[in-house]
Amino acid sequence: MNDQQDAQNIKVWDWSIRVFHWSLPLVIFALWYTRLDTENHMLFAQLLMVLLFYRIIWGFIGTPYARFRHFLPRPKAVWQYLTAFFSKNKPLYLSHNPLGGLMVLVLLGALGFQLMTGLFIDDFLFPGPLYDQVSRSTSGWMTDWHHIFFDYLLALIALHLLAILVYKLRGEGLVKAMLTGQKKPAKKPADLLQQEPLRFPWLRFLVALTLAVLPVIWLFYWF
Repeated sequence: MNDQQDAQNIKVWDWSIRVFHWSLPLVIFALWYTRLDTENHMLFAQLLMVLLFYRIIWGFIGTPYARFRHFLPRPKAVWQYLTAFFSKNKPLYLSHNPLGGLMVLVLLGALGFQLMTGLFIDDFLFPGPLYDQVSRSTSGWMTDWHHIFFDYLLALIALHLLAILVYKLRGEGLVKAMLTGQKKPAKKPADLLQQEPLRFPWLRFLVALTLAVLPVIWLFYWF
């Protein structure tokens, strides 16, 4: 057993995941605040796109607990977790539990949809980089949904915050773990990875960051 486990503190979230997580609300707020300032709005949209691309890539090549294969839920696992949620035998997880993993997928998908519609938005002063690649009716549809869907995104964020509160009342502090990167489980968690802690994979980080930045540069500056 390694020193982290001896001390009952287990490293879960690497620093890049924590930066990603806490950057999202700031960037989303900035996007809302600059909704009438199209040039700055586009700049924050580019930042959000880099963050989203990075998280998706990091979900395949990142640190162990950040990988999708570790926490993406199966329908059976979601159902079993739901039925046991209010029991004393509710399983505890270090990373995302089945419901949390499902919420990650939903939120990433919602952010992706919001960004995708913004690429085709038909704005007279600052149109999306791909607006002229589709018909006017399609661009109009994308424009309408870009404005409408933000309210749905806010509803998902509110649901996420409510879930954090419920878990806190149930004795699981999720916010502290995302601040420190470590968790102190009350008992052996259901998703404990039996391995020695690894140094942060800087080479893979640079690869992921480069792959996240390049398509944004291509879309907004080279296309």
